[in-house]
Amino acid sequence: MKSISGNIEEDIVFKEREVTFLRLACTELTYKEIADKMNLSPKTIDGYRDTLFTKLNVRNRVGLVMYAIKNKVYTL
Repeated sequence: MKSISGNIEEDIVFKEREVTFLRLACTELTYKEIADKMNLSPKTIDGYRDTLFTKLNVRNRVGLVMYAIKNKVYTL
């Protein structure tokens, strides 16, 4: 996959729940609402968020959304 800057990086492997979280993070739902929707605890959602921040080398939710849109994980 390509990073936000467009440079090719090694293949990133996502777990199914991480992809679900990433798609929901692209909506206006709060992290607590995402946790409720996924039937998980807010701490688990925090873990998914932090893992994706590291995997994708981004610092915040905007970075997650930009990555998801540019890599067609989420479409507008």
